[in-house]
Amino acid sequence: MRQVPVAIWGDAGALWCKVEGSVYGGDRVALAWQRINLPITEEVYRAVAERGEPWPDIDPTVADQIRAGIGGNQPPQDEAEILREQIDAARAGIAEYASIGDDEACNRAQSLRARLLELGSKADKIREREKRPHFDAAKAVDARFMPLVKDAKDGADRLRRVMEAYMTAKAKREAEERRIAEQARLAEEAKRRASEPGPVQPPAPELPPPAARASAPIRGAYGRAASIKPVIVITDVTDWPALLAYYSDHPEVRALVRRLADRAVAAGEAVPGVATEEQRKIA
Repeated sequence: MRQVPVAIWGDAGALWCKVEGSVYGGDRVALAWQRINLPITEEVYRAVAERGEPWPDIDPTVADQIRAGIGGNQPPQDEAEILREQIDAARAGIAEYASIGDDEACNRAQSLRARLLELGSKADKIREREKRPHFDAAKAVDARFMPLVKDAKDGADRLRRVMEAYMTAKAKREAEERRIAEQARLAEEAKRRASEPGPVQPPAPELPPPAARASAPIRGAYGRAASIKPVIVITDVTDWPALLAYYSDHPEVRALVRRLADRAVAAGEAVPGVATEEQRKIA
C-alpha cells in the first residue's frame, strides 16, 4: 500500500489539509485525519511531498521500484522476467539488514519484506493464471482414467491380500511340519544311541531345524509371475515405553516429539523437559 504524505494546519479559525499537491478544507480534513496512520515531522513531509525524496523508513530498493513502477519505461516484457529482476534487486538488499540496531532500520527492513511478499504474491497469481488451462485439462484426463486405474489396482490388491494370507499360512504349516520331523529324528537318534553297547554317549548337540526353501514364484496361465519374499512385520505393540525408549535417540522421533511439544507449548500447555522463552514473531 502506497503511503501518501498529508499536511494539516489551522488558519483563520479553520482546518486545512494538503494531499498530493491539493488543498482541502471542511469534511475532507476530517476524512484525511481519520486515514492518517503515522504522524511525521514537517521536515519529513517537505522532503517526501515537495522534494520527492523517499520516506526515511523505506528501503532504497523498494523506493526505486515503486517510483519506476512495474517495468518502468521499458517496452512490454515477459512478466516472469520483470518479476525476476525486481525480486533479485530486492533480495540483494537483504544483506543491509544482517542485524538491526534501531526502529528506523527495522521499519526499512519491514518495507523490503513487504515488497518481497507483494512480488511473491504477484508471481503466484500469474503462476495460477497460466497454469489453470493446463490444470483443467489434466483434471479432465484424470477424471476419465483415474477411476479405471483405481478400480484395477483395488481388485489386484484384494487378490494380493488373499494370496499373502494363503502363502503365510502355508509357510507356517511347513515350518511346523519341519519342526515335528526334526523332533522325531532327534528322538530316534537318542533311542538308537541308548540301545548301543558301551558307555552312554552324550547327546548330539541340537541343530537348528532345516531352513525353509525359497518359495517359487507364483505363475498363472496369464501375465507376469509374482515373487514371494519373507518379511517380518509387527502385529502389535506390547510395551510402548520400551519401544519409545529404544527409538529415543532417533532423529525422526526427536523431530516428531519436538513438533508435538512446540504445538503444546503454543497452546499454553506446560511441557516437561523443555526450556521456553517469550519471543516476538512477525506476522
